[in-house]
Amino acid sequence: MDEGSAAIREYRDSDYLDCENLVSNAWGFDKNLAPQELADLSKYLYTMGSIAASNFLMVLENNNKVVGFLFGLNENLPVPKHDLNKLTSKLVLLKKLLFIKGMGFTDRMEILKSMNTHELNRTKLIGRGKSEIVLFVVDPEYQGFGYGKKLLAEFISYCRESDVNSIVVETNKSGASSFYESVGFTHRGDFYSPLHKYVSKNGQACMYEYVL
Repeated sequence: MDEGSAAIREYRDSDYLDCENLVSNAWGFDKNLAPQELADLSKYLYTMGSIAASNFLMVLENNNKVVGFLFGLNENLPVPKHDLNKLTSKLVLLKKLLFIKGMGFTDRMEILKSMNTHELNRTKLIGRGKSEIVLFVVDPEYQGFGYGKKLLAEFISYCRESDVNSIVVETNKSGASSFYESVGFTHRGDFYSPLHKYVSKNGQACMYEYVL
């Protein structure tokens, strides 16, 4: 691996599978969710949903492979329209859940309930619509070389140029909170999210903010 050859560029549709794999590895969907169809659906919804919600899409590429990315929302700029078949609406999710074999009705409803609880508690703390780091992953092998900070700097500049006042991010205290604190984000509060039990033990969902 040659860390020095990694470069930042705009996201392309052909990058999707690399990005989904990074998401799966970071959150352990294949390891923590069963059956496999549920893991696959979760990876797709989390990754594609973040793309659909973002107007800043940049990736870190090394040797023709995406090894990191940052998807973000700038509240002062329009979000590009996406193929409606790819949007992660509750109706689409419900239909897909109903056709997953090996899951009982109670398990299906528990997932939908967990999503609703997460969203309710999250928006009580900080509502949707603010400029936000929607999804941010760097392969562990490329961490510690400053690539994450470079991706973040690109997004901060993108927001600053259109007079955004602050950027928020949702994360887990046991995950990336130390990184965000090291680059100037301030802890805004914790909230209860049952979704975290699916991919982490004793995880605490929280929000951070960076004032421009």
